[in-house]
Amino acid sequence: MNTPQQTESIKNLVENIEKGNIVLPEFQRDFVWEVRKTLELFDSLVRDIFIGSIIYGKPTFEITVREIDTRPRKGTGSRKKLKITSFDKEELNQKSQISNFRLILDGQQRATSIYRALKGIDEIWFIGKTEEELIETIRQKEFKSRSLEEMLYEFALQEDENRISIRLSDAYEISNGDLLDEDIKEKYFDQLSYIVGMDTLESKESFRSYKTLCTKLGELFKSDLLLSYYLLNMDNEKFALFFERSNSKGIQLNFIDILAAKLYKGFNLRDKIDELETLFPNNNFDREIIVRTISYIVSNGKNIDRNYILSSLNYEHFNMYWDEICRYYNQVLDFLFNENLIINQSWMPYENMVIPLIIYLKEANQKDFSQMNEHQYEFLKYWYWASIFSQRYSSGSNEAIIQDSMILRKIANNQRISDRVFFTRLKSQIDSYEDILSYSKKVNVIYKGILNLINFNAKGLTDWNNSSKLSQSKKMEDHHIFPKEYIKQQFKNDEQAISLMDCVANRTLIPKITNIKVGKKAPSVYMSELKKSNHNLDNTLVEHLIPTEITEGLYDEFYYEFIDERAKLIFKLIKNNVIEKEKTIIDKYYQQPKIKGSIKIFASYRRKKLEATLDIDSQKVLLLGESHSVSTAADKAKYTLTGKNDTSTNGWRFWKYLDENGQEKFIDNLRK
Repeated sequence: MNTPQQTESIKNLVENIEKGNIVLPEFQRDFVWEVRKTLELFDSLVRDIFIGSIIYGKPTFEITVREIDTRPRKGTGSRKKLKITSFDKEELNQKSQISNFRLILDGQQRATSIYRALKGIDEIWFIGKTEEELIETIRQKEFKSRSLEEMLYEFALQEDENRISIRLSDAYEISNGDLLDEDIKEKYFDQLSYIVGMDTLESKESFRSYKTLCTKLGELFKSDLLLSYYLLNMDNEKFALFFERSNSKGIQLNFIDILAAKLYKGFNLRDKIDELETLFPNNNFDREIIVRTISYIVSNGKNIDRNYILSSLNYEHFNMYWDEICRYYNQVLDFLFNENLIINQSWMPYENMVIPLIIYLKEANQKDFSQMNEHQYEFLKYWYWASIFSQRYSSGSNEAIIQDSMILRKIANNQRISDRVFFTRLKSQIDSYEDILSYSKKVNVIYKGILNLINFNAKGLTDWNNSSKLSQSKKMEDHHIFPKEYIKQQFKNDEQAISLMDCVANRTLIPKITNIKVGKKAPSVYMSELKKSNHNLDNTLVEHLIPTEITEGLYDEFYYEFIDERAKLIFKLIKNNVIEKEKTIIDKYYQQPKIKGSIKIFASYRRKKLEATLDIDSQKVLLLGESHSVSTAADKAKYTLTGKNDTSTNGWRFWKYLDENGQEKFIDNLRK
């Protein structure tokens, strides 16, 4: 039936997808991975963590296939129909022999994610560590001798202006071509924000590092041992059984299960989690949220990643903080429900946003959120919605949690925020009402955010059957306002209408029992039936941002007009709660760092520390009795600490200072 496990390179996978030699059976589920899953995938590849095998099939029977999804996630072309091709038995046999034609039976999400990243459809960035972030043994190695894993800071959705960044698609192009250095520099390197402000020597040194990292990424792409796969030859019956039985069983452990075993002697984590259901029956608790919150407290706001948790937390920490954090967790969920910020816990856009809210409550030393002032309430609402529509927690979530927890601690103490960059990270990803039409999957945070924002605007949505308020305990369905079967029948020859069938502008949240009653009827038909038992249905529809004319049949034949009108109403909500509030929030809550004259600065290099003084006005550094430019002072500091004088350094990202919260910041933060 099958050959033994084999391996191939990423490059080989991408090339064969591009040539059409690797495709999907037509009935395979859609590509559904959010882009953050791609970040995790490449992180695993660099760290040599097994990502599972791809299973290919060479069918011996006629079949219809479709291409790998190469559509943009939103905007023009995002809803175009994927190419479908049918092959008879003879054609398949010929293609298999000539071009090793294969179907992906299992591993579509991984294979598609890899292809999209390397072809630039999804923008994925390799972010390298700074010298200061490397451990001593790695710093002692020559740059070219360091592995990608040793130099990796994270994979991200955008470049990091403070660290060397490489777009994977750029590295792939560079690895495939015969580009000259000047071409690479002009087309890729010179476009980076990271190099802004660098002098010639710094830029030259950074370009060498950039090229070396590109070479290493190219080697990663070409490694024949990176991807494992099985090649199956199967008849019709086995082919069907494979899909029926695959992924139906299996137990997946995560690091919380490992932590539970570690803590067992002094703290039974599993029993404590079970107790929560008795203590707080109305809310569900994510154990990982509690663990990470405790980690934040124990590390004094420095660390919540799994390595720190598994290596540093012990049962004494949990005995000390567990009950308190669970109590705050319950109060946060009650606040989110009572203020209509979430309609149902299963529809929460970002579970991790609970952590900064817990820290806010702990820092404010309040029994509950009813004790906060209007100033605090206004900021929390803006932060909540802006974080969702900027997709702030989609990548680098741990860093966002730590930063936002620090920000909310300041708000809890009625202090202003001196970190200007924080506000830029909250910029909405929705720029126009047309963008809303791109979101059609429940797994997407903006999709969830839109439905929750409608509930918030209505101060709590009502049911369609009887106008009673929807409670958090009811099971919610993202109901199609224009039923799917109605669209398929009424607009069967209109591909664009079909493609918009699942978009969030055609969805609203109602209890499951109501959803079942709708069936395949036209909107005016099933709503007229509902009106017989609920004469206030028009008021309910207004709450759901649904034009009441829909009950009169005016939209039954005009699906596009309905979708456009509702998308505009949704966009207006986003403008009111996020986009147009940005300036007001910055004016009220931002405060420039109060730094004048000169300040003490410091630098740590190879575990040695040196102090100096920065004159804010002249931008000169006084080091060991001599005045230097920022970057020259950095070179002098390195020479003083190591005796080496062949270094070239961006001093703005070498010297640090302590802000008013005691947080270490690069002096580049002051310049900005």
